[in-house]
Amino acid sequence: MPNSKNSATRNKCTAFIDYKPAELRINKEWMIVYYAKHPVNGVLVMQRLRVPVMKNKAERLRHGKKIVLEINLKLVDGWSPYLEETGKNFKTFKEVIEEFLKHLKKQLKDGVMRADTLRTYNSNLNLLQQYFVEKSIKINFAVEINKKTCVNYLDWIYLDRNNSPRTRNNHLIFLKLFCSFLVSRGVLSENPTAGIQPMKLPAKTREVFPEDIKNKINAKLQSYDNGYYALCMTTYFCLIRNTELGKLKVSMVNLEESSIFLPKEISKNKKDEFITIPSQFLSILKNHIGKALPNDYLFSNDDFNVGPVQMPVRKIASAWEKIRDELKLEKKYQFYSLKDTGITDLLNSGIPAIKVRDQARHYDIKITELYTPRNKGCDATIQDANVSF
Repeated sequence: MPNSKNSATRNKCTAFIDYKPAELRINKEWMIVYYAKHPVNGVLVMQRLRVPVMKNKAERLRHGKKIVLEINLKLVDGWSPYLEETGKNFKTFKEVIEEFLKHLKKQLKDGVMRADTLRTYNSNLNLLQQYFVEKSIKINFAVEINKKTCVNYLDWIYLDRNNSPRTRNNHLIFLKLFCSFLVSRGVLSENPTAGIQPMKLPAKTREVFPEDIKNKINAKLQSYDNGYYALCMTTYFCLIRNTELGKLKVSMVNLEESSIFLPKEISKNKKDEFITIPSQFLSILKNHIGKALPNDYLFSNDDFNVGPVQMPVRKIASAWEKIRDELKLEKKYQFYSLKDTGITDLLNSGIPAIKVRDQARHYDIKITELYTPRNKGCDATIQDANVSF
């Protein structure tokens, strides 16, 4: 007949999910028995540890109880015997995150990755861990990350946090990258994100500026006593991205040759690139630079003027919000509409699409063509075209 005390202990253990506490069982052999969840199938598996024979029975009992206490304390802290199993790659979730970040930081050091990308990935990892905490999901082993985990996380991003399809898709891209890293390290046998499809994106809400809006924006920008006008025109004429604007230095601008050099260290494409300064923008940029030092930032933290302190990129969007509010513009007229409008105006002026592609530094001309707006009515050029059959 089983010991009533042991039976009560077993009933109490049913409340545990990842383990059943250790207990000392004294029969023909003295055994310490506990259960631990297997990392792969999630089944509680019995673990047994023999208590060594001692001359003194009381001393053996004290020794056995001490081991039971130590095992239970470790189990409460999240320990598992599988962590110490030889020949297996049962790494903790915490371990793989540390390894992944170490790998990313080395890429940053080697110039393969941008600091902005590392910050984004770090933020994604923090959000993934926040999800587990918020949903009371205990992930001990990295191998516990499966397709259901990934799908539920993406649903949390999209539904619970009320993010856009684009944000949800960006997190899917990150999950694919993270899980691919785990597969390459032998932690996962296959990528659990395989087969998870990105959401279809809605049409872009950002629009190019019609002529009257351009005139209002131009007048407002020129009324400012800072470098924001030159910054906006750099986006319109040179099609330079926000993060690149914040890293540009005066030495990268060659006014004599009408070009801006973007070194691979700051270029989004991780390539050394040259950008043409259109003649109508040359004098604006020259006046903006003035007598600045070569190592000054082209748009610094000092009201977007040239200066020695780097500008936080978020200042660009904040300044644009102020303009939009003052001019009472619709939200579809965003800062990046400057770039869209610049590309569209170049294409409409007859500049070959391949030249515009190079100025915008798109890897495919199809991306450039996406910026061209569709007709919303009669096209006068088509209407007046002198063609016949």
